[in-house]
Amino acid sequence: MDEDGFDEEFDEDFDENLEEDYDEPSTKHPTKDFRAKTPEHKISSEGKKISVFFLSTIGPGEKKQKLLVFTGNKVGDIKDTVANLFALDPSDFHLSSGGVTMDENNQLSDYNVTDGDDILIIPASIAG
Repeated sequence: MDEDGFDEEFDEDFDENLEEDYDEPSTKHPTKDFRAKTPEHKISSEGKKISVFFLSTIGPGEKKQKLLVFTGNKVGDIKDTVANLFALDPSDFHLSSGGVTMDENNQLSDYNVTDGDDILIIPASIAG
């Protein structure tokens, strides 16, 4: 053994040619049409990014979180994100703005939400 505690014979077992030629041509052919892997569905270009505050009245204490959202997104998609943010089940609450309960199939832009607005997270049992 050497002064670092390594066995000299052990190193000899790993003698191999590390200077192999790796410039061999690949057998894989690149996809000729790169658009073949591009999803056909594109996000709508209408709408803009705004910052809104989500205010939860569910559970003990009031919680408020700021989130950057795209007004062209569906309320249901935003609701799923908010559910993760507040550790809630999406079926347990609704989103409300300006006293109106938002429909999950509508876009956020349908509710005239503007930058800096509050969106309430209300229990499903209270929403009408």
